[in-house]
Amino acid sequence: MKLKLPILLFIVLFKLLPEKAFAQGLCDRGGGSFDVDFTEGCAPLTVRITNTLNNALSVAYAAAYDGRSTNPAIQDVASVTYRNRGVYTLFQQAVTSAGVVYACKVITVYESRPVSATYASCGGGKITLILAEDLVIPGYDQVLIEWGDGQTSLYKSGDSFVFDHNYTDVSSSPTVKITGQHIGKSCTQGAVNSLPISFQQSQLNDISIKSIEMLGSGTLRVNYLGVTAIPTEIQYRSNGGTYATAGRRSSGGLQPFDIVSLNVNQAYQVQLSYQDLCQGVSQSRAYSSMSLSGKSENGANVLTWSQYPEAADFEGYDLMRDGVLIKSFSSVSEVTFTDPDVQCGSYSEYQIIAKINGITSTSAPVGVKTEVSTAKPLEKASVSVSGENLVVIKASVPGAGPNSTYDLSIEKAEAGSTTFKKIITLYNQSEYSDPDVKTSEMSYCYRLSYQNSCGQKLPVSQPMCTILLKKELTNLVWTPESPLLAGVTNYNVIQLGSGGAENIPVQLKTVYTIKLNAQSDLQYNFQVRAESADSTFESLSNIINYKRSAGVFMPDAFSPNGDGYNDLLEAKSDQLQSFNLSILNRWGQVVFYSDDITKSWDGTINGSNAPVGSYVYKMTFVDDINQTVEKNGTFMLLR
Repeated sequence: MKLKLPILLFIVLFKLLPEKAFAQGLCDRGGGSFDVDFTEGCAPLTVRITNTLNNALSVAYAAAYDGRSTNPAIQDVASVTYRNRGVYTLFQQAVTSAGVVYACKVITVYESRPVSATYASCGGGKITLILAEDLVIPGYDQVLIEWGDGQTSLYKSGDSFVFDHNYTDVSSSPTVKITGQHIGKSCTQGAVNSLPISFQQSQLNDISIKSIEMLGSGTLRVNYLGVTAIPTEIQYRSNGGTYATAGRRSSGGLQPFDIVSLNVNQAYQVQLSYQDLCQGVSQSRAYSSMSLSGKSENGANVLTWSQYPEAADFEGYDLMRDGVLIKSFSSVSEVTFTDPDVQCGSYSEYQIIAKINGITSTSAPVGVKTEVSTAKPLEKASVSVSGENLVVIKASVPGAGPNSTYDLSIEKAEAGSTTFKKIITLYNQSEYSDPDVKTSEMSYCYRLSYQNSCGQKLPVSQPMCTILLKKELTNLVWTPESPLLAGVTNYNVIQLGSGGAENIPVQLKTVYTIKLNAQSDLQYNFQVRAESADSTFESLSNIINYKRSAGVFMPDAFSPNGDGYNDLLEAKSDQLQSFNLSILNRWGQVVFYSDDITKSWDGTINGSNAPVGSYVYKMTFVDDINQTVEKNGTFMLLR
């Protein structure tokens, strides 16, 4: 990517400034100048920027400068948008012919989000309104509560978040409007939260368990949704016993709660018990924790988990290995799995997750070390041309992971040779770039072998050979040997011209006839891509440049004097369908004729040296787009 001159000049000037000049922030250095249409307002606030600095070579801005950094991230922008409340420093950095200058403006953004609230009713017209004690409410100077019956209340910082109100008319359904307000600011208020009131017992259906997870320490973590001011007990039991209370809270929103000192190998049931404003007690739906055990057996890891006790609303199990899903189960009675995709000496950590009606129950992690394993052969690997002098070899080593080790050896031979030589051994790496190649001249074959962490060594794989692409007149041909260890499922010819790249599928053919016409580009680049069945590996060939109508080159002189240099008169082209050439002396007599472009004139006539001097050539050829071309010219025969 080329740098624009102003940016390049800035970099040069920046490097020339002394280091001690950057000991403080940049705002007080001055020299810059810009205007904004707003310096304060409600979030989200879009501020449009106007540069007022004359003769600036480049200008860029940082929306939220920290006042200290000497190298803030800057952009060439015409406006910035502040989506959250806060006080921001809008920073300008400009490059002029005199050097780098700076300017700053303070932008104040005020809260505009609605204030959240919940309410509870318990007979009659009495309503208890609870403002949410979250990050929104501190952003306002006060909160206006309009009860919908002509009366209002006002919340100010430090006041209670709980408001009681009595409606005299309970035959209608009023709407409470809650508005965060600013005093003496350009942003007067935020969005209004409208809360319809229903005169009935508080609906507590929202109180529910969202997830439970047994930690390795024996702590059962319960995430539940509470309602502000509603006392909620977290209760648990084991083996169908009596529920015990682990704790009691009255907070709203998503809440985590830890039940400690439990047995990770035992299943527990958890429920919530809560009380409304009328002292009524209800229980949430109960959910069960999961337990998991594992062992190594015959080179595989065997996992067994507790069956979820309630089949109703059961959705499935997910088995995780090292944080990655390896298998899902849809039946509640599927409680065991043998994991064969492990390597000797590797350590894997598993968890089972039960999904019930959108809720998850996760077991404590269980670690299993694979003690005995039979090494598996390499099944997936590829070789691919990455440049004129670069081949990339990639492999998928069975059992490779963060907890396993292996040695991967790579052997190489030129295509057609059966003599392979080791070029490198990789340690815990599965990719190598071989620079000792000439990919446009020949194909190269590679074999791989590996040794796992238990010292078991696998025999070398079948050879994989790079794709060597060549052109023969209007045909592209490439080597048939597989560049993928799992085999090629299809080839694609990539045709790159001025209009971009076109992928042409050719199935498993190893030849493609170029299809061009007089409207085609004058030249194209072609490349072949091979793909594996699962699309995890691919291989690219070298690149061939193809000119639509290359014509024929004829020299304007040659010297058949036997010195080994320029002794033959050669016509050169590699894209012709037919060709004939006649050489005439100055009397118009044909002294040489050929319809084969590979045949050259050695400067003799009937076995004797032709006289020095000027000769005429006449040729006729048919090019790759079926145009018949006649070409005449002269050349000198020298000795």
